[in-house]
Amino acid sequence: MDSILRNAALLAGALSAAVLACAPIAAASTGSFLDELNTNNVWLPLKSSAEVIDAGYQTCSELKGGTSVLDEMTAVEQRYHFDQGALFVSAATTHLCPDFAAG
Repeated sequence: MDSILRNAALLAGALSAAVLACAPIAAASTGSFLDELNTNNVWLPLKSSAEVIDAGYQTCSELKGGTSVLDEMTAVEQRYHFDQGALFVSAATTHLCPDFAAG
């Protein structure tokens, strides 16, 4: 009986590991990024949607390159002359580079 339970536990563990290994990696979503910015009334001055998305990906790139979140918030505010860097960086990391926190 113990060997049956042990085998069942091993099988359950292996199955769980296989499911996690096959789970899709969080994907970037430009639409939800723009939606969050609009909901929070955060927009880079005089920028089109495409330019805002590019700026979001630039944020992700800089963070992955080693820039701290606080430094990136300040850089975004200075680069685009607006005071909502925290909300912009938060939206970017949530929707454009959701793997940033895991990496």
